[in-house]
Amino acid sequence: MKVCTTGLTALLVIVSAIAFSQTRITLASLKTGTVSTTQTYFVTDAGKEGLFYYDSKDVSSADNGGTVIVNGTKRFKRLYSGYLDARWFGMVGNYNGVSGTDNAAAFKAAIAGARKDEVLLVPAGQYYVSTSIAMPTTKKVNFLIYGDIYFAKGFGFIIEGLNQEFKCYGSIIGKNSGATTEATFAAYSGTGVYLKNAYNCEVHVNEIKNFKNGIEQAGDKSGGSPNGSQFNKIFFRSIHSNYIQIRLTTKGATDAAGNWNNESFWYGGRLGVGIPAVTYGKGGWYGIMITKDATSNAKDPINGHMFHDIGFEGLEIAVKASNAEHNSFIGGGIEQQGVRKGIDLDPVTCVGNKFIGLTHFEEQFFVAGRLGVNTVIEGTPFWTGPLPNIVVAGNSAMSSITPNKFLISTNKYTPTSFLVNKAHDLISQTGEFPTIQAMMYRINGVVRSVPFKNTFIHITSSTASNPVTLPPNLGVIRIEATQAKTYKIDAGDLAKYGENFIVEYMTPAYPITFTRSDNNATVIASSEFPSGGTYRCLWANGQYKVSKIGAEYKTFTQGGATYTISEGIETHYVNNPYANSSCTLPSAKSWPGRVIVIKNKMAKYTCQVIGVSASDESIIPPRGAMTVKSDGTTWNIISFYKRNVAL
Repeated sequence: MKVCTTGLTALLVIVSAIAFSQTRITLASLKTGTVSTTQTYFVTDAGKEGLFYYDSKDVSSADNGGTVIVNGTKRFKRLYSGYLDARWFGMVGNYNGVSGTDNAAAFKAAIAGARKDEVLLVPAGQYYVSTSIAMPTTKKVNFLIYGDIYFAKGFGFIIEGLNQEFKCYGSIIGKNSGATTEATFAAYSGTGVYLKNAYNCEVHVNEIKNFKNGIEQAGDKSGGSPNGSQFNKIFFRSIHSNYIQIRLTTKGATDAAGNWNNESFWYGGRLGVGIPAVTYGKGGWYGIMITKDATSNAKDPINGHMFHDIGFEGLEIAVKASNAEHNSFIGGGIEQQGVRKGIDLDPVTCVGNKFIGLTHFEEQFFVAGRLGVNTVIEGTPFWTGPLPNIVVAGNSAMSSITPNKFLISTNKYTPTSFLVNKAHDLISQTGEFPTIQAMMYRINGVVRSVPFKNTFIHITSSTASNPVTLPPNLGVIRIEATQAKTYKIDAGDLAKYGENFIVEYMTPAYPITFTRSDNNATVIASSEFPSGGTYRCLWANGQYKVSKIGAEYKTFTQGGATYTISEGIETHYVNNPYANSSCTLPSAKSWPGRVIVIKNKMAKYTCQVIGVSASDESIIPPRGAMTVKSDGTTWNIISFYKRNVAL
């Protein structure tokens, strides 16, 4: 038993002065026997030992059995300093799990006998109590309990009012036992510690088990003005084997906005008990439940609670909540395979709840479709994939536009996270190709990337460098140089096919060439820019595909006897001065809608066009011309010019 030293010196002086005249006596004899008003008595009853003196000034105090003993008209007072010992009022710690003294009346007598702000001590021992024990609301009595308290079914401690202090370093044990299913747990009765309309209270508990609710905090009032619970501090070590370990709620209907339950601070502590992957639900069913009771007309959600360093194990569900907003879970964590379902947040009424700095979250912790609204996970490794093949997808997440999906931020793209483990959506802050993608999203299983903003560079006559190193993520280059130049493309821009840039080539008299920045290999030759204009350069299949933007095509002059007209030729000239010639058209199927003009510049030789429709004339006479167009199957003549033809 702890003893306060305040006033100890004065007590020793008093004891010394009267010690010579004290008489040993039983409490019963002090109550009913012949006693002297000049004598000090030492009560010898086990657990109730102590000095009593006659108080001649007190003529009204009632006998409380512990500190005031009334014998007729005489009142004897216990001489003590420090804590008020509940054993003085008859509490006996002899419960063996089956039988023992019922301490309900003695406990209540001790509370009644305590002075305002006094500390009521329950020393070590096993105490059976057959009814609920309520801390008084008309005076502040601080509880300090070192013994184990065994309550009958349906009963527990009740803490109500302002600035209460309750400290129990023993165990608080209910009379329920044996549950392994939700139905059998739900049949439990009683609450270990009930904070009812409590404000600014401080609660310390070592262990609570075998109740329907381990700790319950509520705004609980029916009729009249509303009431509630707020700004309490609760410290616990272990709460387990209850249906609900911690329950936050509002009860009853009042006027105005109804009762409330806000902003209390919870410091753990373990909720539940068990062996990972073996004892789901056997160490308690729910860890923390936040819900509005069916009787409540509260308009405000249960909000602002902060849960610190709480561990969950051996439970069916770690956190189940509805009508809960902006509550925070900081530190602690859910043991790997320690619960069957970790988080169950109502998708409509749970808003802005936060989980910060937990040991980890597993993908399978979450109940599908019940992730709340604007739920935030921060500084907590988010494991995806089935055990043991887990992948850390990221350390930050929030609920997405899809009710059963999280958007998980990750500092690095990994194919496993993005393409295999798809139960929840991801955001990578690098992208699969970090040089061209600022971020990647996977939304509803579809991967989308956010590119970096394209850069622009303007090359003028005053640009002296050669070669010119281009900026990364090139979008547009405008060239007005007055000398031939080589341009070095950042190798990072070649990380993914489909990347492209635009060349505005304004000075075609000066050839341009593009090479890689890492090895100087040519990727676009100067021949790809035969004339001035705007070109699109597309990276595909390991090379740049260059096309001129607009309808302008190249011209070509054939000087030999035969030639196959190639891609990009719009006007084909035939100028073989030695003999008749032929030119072959490309596949009509590959070029639907394409138009080609063929001009025979020879004065005395013909040119045969191979590939026109069999029903059309295929010989172009000297100085003649033919225009053909593909219909996707064959080439058809749409105009034919013959020189010196008489009409």
